[in-house]
Amino acid sequence: MKFNLSVVAVFAVANAGFSQLTCLKGDCKYGYGEAVFPSGAKYFGEFHNGRAHGLGTMYFPEGHRYSGHWKNQFREGQGRFTFASGDEYLGAFLNNQMEGKGVMTYANGNIYKGDWAASRPHGFGELRLATGSSYTGFFAAGMFNGDGTMQYADGTVYSGMWKDGMRSGQGTLFFPDGREQKGYWENDRPVTPLASKQPAPDSVVLRNCNIVPCNSGLGKYTYQNGTSYIGQFHNGLPEGEGKVAYTTGDRYEGGWLNHQPQGKGTMSYASGRVLGAVWVAGKPMRLLFDRMSPCLPKPPSDTIFYQAPQVHAVVVGVAQYIHYPALRYTDDDAYKMSIFLRSPEGGAVPASQIHLLIDEAASRKSILAALSNAANAAGENDVLIFYFSGHGIEGAFLPVDAEGHNNTLSHQLVREVIASSKARHKIVIADACHAGSAFAQRSSVMAVLEKYYAGLTNSNGGFALLLSSKGEEFSLEDAGLRSGVYSHFLIKGASGLADMNADGLVTVKEIHGYLFEKVRAYTAGVQTPLLLGAFDSSMPFGAVR
Repeated sequence: MKFNLSVVAVFAVANAGFSQLTCLKGDCKYGYGEAVFPSGAKYFGEFHNGRAHGLGTMYFPEGHRYSGHWKNQFREGQGRFTFASGDEYLGAFLNNQMEGKGVMTYANGNIYKGDWAASRPHGFGELRLATGSSYTGFFAAGMFNGDGTMQYADGTVYSGMWKDGMRSGQGTLFFPDGREQKGYWENDRPVTPLASKQPAPDSVVLRNCNIVPCNSGLGKYTYQNGTSYIGQFHNGLPEGEGKVAYTTGDRYEGGWLNHQPQGKGTMSYASGRVLGAVWVAGKPMRLLFDRMSPCLPKPPSDTIFYQAPQVHAVVVGVAQYIHYPALRYTDDDAYKMSIFLRSPEGGAVPASQIHLLIDEAASRKSILAALSNAANAAGENDVLIFYFSGHGIEGAFLPVDAEGHNNTLSHQLVREVIASSKARHKIVIADACHAGSAFAQRSSVMAVLEKYYAGLTNSNGGFALLLSSKGEEFSLEDAGLRSGVYSHFLIKGASGLADMNADGLVTVKEIHGYLFEKVRAYTAGVQTPLLLGAFDSSMPFGAVR
């Protein structure tokens, strides 16, 4: 079967000057605004010199949508492109095309993850087909080209060379019943058995490297626990391609380094299970194929692959209050926060995992429902984020329908909802007056949280509270920034400016340090950001492109 994953590139409005768009809202010259292009495309985001530049979202008249980084009106950097067909790409762009690392989820159920060039898979990648088959290997111009492994839905596995989407060159076909067929392939069909086969290392007389020095070349070595290695040596140690027989009856063939599997290799367990993978420090990190009898028990824990955490966020921005004075930029700040979260720097969070509540949608009931849903949806390895931008009073946030002490959202209730979540990483961001009072008093709930999160180790998260001001202070908006002061520097810092050690990650402590310096300086000491909670100092807040 021939596979072709070519994708027709969809181009944005390119190189259109300031005079060629109509500004609908905000600052479409230097700042954040909303604009419509002559083609009918609508853009919401940052501008520089009258062009889309920075973070922004564009809606195309054909039904496509792009959200991510822009440079001089071109998609450039990290972003998400959702096609009208239902296909969705998340990854790197260059000159409006998909270029670099990225993931494409096709509407038909196929998923490709890997390298891209000219809007087509090109380089190394992994393809999982909706039919149940999967391919791991090299691509060129959207098709399988080079060394690769296909695991078919019926359990058959082909590992070898490909050309233009078809098996071509030397390869091996592994059947579910244990048979193997080695040979040469042309146009997806075997044409001849393997013409010449080098003798296996264990079928010839090899040096016993337990007795004589083996600085290089082939040899055999027996470890103290009885495990035996036959294969290549480097600097006197087993290293390179080899075969290993464990005392448990398991057998391994493939790359070997530091006395354990490293690189591409196959582990044949005594139980009958055969696992092909890319190994790192003895652990299977990228699955190539997995053949196992249906009668076998659940795979051992060391072959379970890591599942990346998911982010669940509730973003609230209230500007047009019913019973309180209107604010100018809190709704824009919430939109900006949502755009940041959807960018790779903010975790590339799918829209389905961001509850965005603006103005009339941000009632007390709606906020609590969204926060409860997000808290319940977050698993033990996930991230839960709550962002609020709007009015605040001592001990409470003010939803759009707040009136006096009615329909306020108490900090205590927010704490309780967040505490109920299993999420390993919890971040609360409050850009509201008197935000510091949210956790100014230690309560039994806080004591339970501190005790619970004290058990987290390494970079396993915790509970971080990023608050725009002390309990007795006001949080300021600024016409020059067209934003709340705190939220403005929050987005700037999280996008990279707060990465003080230049390691590519912005930690919670780094973002707070940046906010403390910038906000205090900008407000002449009137507003003092706070960082509270029990959390790992290395807990990430964002990534740097």
